[in-house]
Amino acid sequence: MSIPHIVLEEIEQLKAQWEYEKALKKVNWLLSRDPTNREALYQVADIEYRRWEISKAEKPVDFLLETNNEDAMSWYIKGVLEMEKTNRWGAKEKFQKALDMLEQDNPEIMRCYGLCEYWSWNREAWMWYLIDSHKINALDAEVILNIIEISILEKELDTAKEFISYYHKHKKKLQCFDRDESYYNDKILLFEEYLKW
Repeated sequence: MSIPHIVLEEIEQLKAQWEYEKALKKVNWLLSRDPTNREALYQVADIEYRRWEISKAEKPVDFLLETNNEDAMSWYIKGVLEMEKTNRWGAKEKFQKALDMLEQDNPEIMRCYGLCEYWSWNREAWMWYLIDSHKINALDAEVILNIIEISILEKELDTAKEFISYYHKHKKKLQCFDRDESYYNDKILLFEEYLKW
């Protein structure tokens, strides 16, 4: 069962306003009618994650995986939570399971997998995943930012400059999912200042 569109909009609006208790109350109302509502359980995980209650966010995901361990979304969320605990190897495993279950590559899961590859010292593979993620969704600001940031860390400054130019060229069309546009603008400005040194 999914969440009615109007209720989902209300929940998303409350989350955007950091009204997590109110959002959780609406989700719990849905779960009181159907405790197995997958979309509502995803929402619980997301709300608890946004409140940095990682152990509470894991509970609905663990329940979902117990009832269906072939659910790519649950494995993806589990991977994100493992990343927050800095368990890069565990996160990679979860993201790989999610990718294996999908018929098409998912750019967000590929982005996360690429970051795990980088932070678990597989410095050869990270760029493949981030570039592939960018090819699938060329307007995701987070992917562009990740590529720039890691390129600078790896002293691949031409790549960083190329993606900074790309950012400016497409700035008005970029998709900012979980962060405000000003966050990306500020980070790009910092990177540009660094590259002037």
